[in-house]
Amino acid sequence: MAKRANGEGTICKRKDGLWTAAITVGRDEKTGKLIRKYVYGKTKTEVQEKKTTLFEQSKGITFVDADKVTVEQWIKKWLETYARPKVRQNTYESYESVATRHVIPALGKNKLTKLQSNQIQTMINEIIAKHSPRLGQYSFAVLRMALRQALKEHLLLRDPTLAVSPPKKVKKEVRQLTVEEWNKLFTEAKKKSGMHLAILVEWATGMRREEILGLRWCDTNLDKKYLSICNVVIVTKAGPQFSIPKSKSGFRQITIPDFVANELKHHKTKQTAERLAAEEWHNHDLVFCRKNGLPLEPRDFSHRFSEIAKDAGVSSTFHDLRHDHATRLFAEGKHPKDVQDRLGHSSISMTLDTYTHHVPSRQTTIADWLQTTIPSAAKS
Repeated sequence: MAKRANGEGTICKRKDGLWTAAITVGRDEKTGKLIRKYVYGKTKTEVQEKKTTLFEQSKGITFVDADKVTVEQWIKKWLETYARPKVRQNTYESYESVATRHVIPALGKNKLTKLQSNQIQTMINEIIAKHSPRLGQYSFAVLRMALRQALKEHLLLRDPTLAVSPPKKVKKEVRQLTVEEWNKLFTEAKKKSGMHLAILVEWATGMRREEILGLRWCDTNLDKKYLSICNVVIVTKAGPQFSIPKSKSGFRQITIPDFVANELKHHKTKQTAERLAAEEWHNHDLVFCRKNGLPLEPRDFSHRFSEIAKDAGVSSTFHDLRHDHATRLFAEGKHPKDVQDRLGHSSISMTLDTYTHHVPSRQTTIADWLQTTIPSAAKS
């Protein structure tokens, strides 16, 4: 009797009324046994269509190999082959860390094609219970990216993440600092070398930490009073490294007030003198740098700010200052599009969703305007 070719198989009706079909997609290299896949449906036509689709997807050795690939093996391949070439080094290291510490220990031994939604849900629930909803959400996001690439490669026939209920995003309350709190911060920052001006620039621009630390003198025009964002300093295992903004919207110009421009001019003069007097200087043209010209370590920078805030009695992180800048702009009635451009958000919906509901005075303004426009005939 002739051996069936891959894709051949019979369609039959089961006792429970369902139709089923199976096709052979290959042989196990070690045992020599046939590898068969099954499809089910309510009608013979439905099963025939599923069988044809399955046959097309099973063409090639990759589909056969998928039966042997574990979740751990695939995630590691995805990290190296797909993630590393497309994202910045710090983003790749973040993916790798969450995969190694959380996803692989929970799901890595499972066969890729056998991974179930309930297993993913259990992983997320445990991460939330042991750590935080944010980490659970991020772990799920990394796993989902890897699995969707497996779908594109036809290593999976279905997406097991579709039936999973990921944790809801927990928004951090955005609070605007008071004038008194800002004065306390600046007073305390003047005691810490190099921090006062960095905080002032943040107050005036709302730049990201990586953008502040990556700002170069060649990116400034202090006479026309604007800063160009085109270089950043990121955190990596090898130490701080230069990179570019993540998205196109990250490349932008930010105008600054006269006082900030003048303070930067004074800082540049002072830094030039320090550079000439230094025994060693690495000329990266950075506005904010170490005493030898090398970039500041972002985490150390944030830690120094935390100490200033603590000593000043102000509850704030450096990133909170970015939020403060945006809320101040909205409180003054600035157009959302202008705020979006200033912050470098990729979409205006991100800006609106994050900030506008924290400005209750907008509703008062609307009510006041309506009060002045009441049609005369409406009054009793």
